[in-house]
Amino acid sequence: MEAFNAWKKRNGAGWLVRCTPPRSSIIWSTHGAITLLQGEFPMDLDAAIAAREAFPLDSDLAFAVVRRPEAGEFRVLQEYGAHSILLYLAKNRPDAERWVKESGHINIRLEEVTAEEVCADVIEGRAA
Repeated sequence: MEAFNAWKKRNGAGWLVRCTPPRSSIIWSTHGAITLLQGEFPMDLDAAIAAREAFPLDSDLAFAVVRRPEAGEFRVLQEYGAHSILLYLAKNRPDAERWVKESGHINIRLEEVTAEEVCADVIEGRAA
């Protein structure tokens, strides 16, 4: 089982739901991290409560983007202080609003994926 878990960690798929920047103080510092909602499932109400795992930015693991959000989709983000976490990627605003209503989550912000954002990703070489 340990070998399978190691393989899965190195070869799995998931949704990028949070980016934590590097931080430092006089006493400590962190390299930052990305948090993945692991699995190859469509984002849905059940996915929001599934297991998440954080990976430090100085990890030897490699990550690849296989799908970026499309223009017109909506991110459903939950606010945690200065950070947000992706709970759901909706096809449109009505879908996002329905999801929020059904989920019962609080501190929610909807963010539309704009054509300008998608174009910038392509121009800057960040497109999948």
